[in-house]
Amino acid sequence: MVTDRLLQESDYELLKESLEKDEYHKTTSPDFFAQEGTLSKVYELDEEPVLFARACKALIMDLQFLDNNNVQANRKVMEEGFPILTEMAKKNGFNSIIFQTSNPLLQRFCERKLKFETIGETVLRKVL
Repeated sequence: MVTDRLLQESDYELLKESLEKDEYHKTTSPDFFAQEGTLSKVYELDEEPVLFARACKALIMDLQFLDNNNVQANRKVMEEGFPILTEMAKKNGFNSIIFQTSNPLLQRFCERKLKFETIGETVLRKVL
């Protein structure tokens, strides 16, 4: 039978071992699952832990530039506007900002200048 429960402090050692062995999450700390504003659960099969799940309140954005070729204006607006958006999101309880792009130049700009990280090939996330 599959059951779920909230993550408890007694789960940390098992979670830590699991993260260290996982090729995709070796650098993730168990504290990531206990950050303020997150909800973390343990899913079990026949009372044996199988999965740790972390949920947070994420702001999902879609971006539409009026003119993709107006790089200077687009860059300036993002450099000045996104820090304000980030602070507003934090104040309203969001833990991250996420958006997807197929534009490699925009992706690199967001990584270098705005401190987003790329997840997969096209999803950008900034943990607040």
